[in-house]
Amino acid sequence: MNNTIDDIAEQGNMYFDRTEYAQAVSVWQKGLDMLAKPLNAQSEAVWFQTSIADAYFMLGDYRSAYSYLTDARTNLSGEGYNPFVMLRLGQCCLELGMDDARQYLMRAYMSEGEEIFDGEDGKYLDAIKDLI
Repeated sequence: MNNTIDDIAEQGNMYFDRTEYAQAVSVWQKGLDMLAKPLNAQSEAVWFQTSIADAYFMLGDYRSAYSYLTDARTNLSGEGYNPFVMLRLGQCCLELGMDDARQYLMRAYMSEGEEIFDGEDGKYLDAIKDLI
């Protein structure tokens, strides 16, 4: 098995696509562990952190997802400040009963419009309906 960052990312994608989320997390965590420290200075970390968070979200582990998303969002590259991260952060915050849920959901909406909520539970868009 190859151990390049790209190979690890692709292997994790394969597990994710088969809804084997725990396996995807395990593989992607290995990729994240291979990156130079500090992680918040590595733009590649954003992809792994966001992917791991997405898998945790699919597993219903919103607290773990939130932790990885927060790390991605604060990456010095700025790449973690993207609509998908804002969407997942908002969703996790809503699930965890956190006050900033609507703020993140609104940021996702302002960047991508209603389309970013396609395929998501309607409760997330409903949470900001009064703001749009």
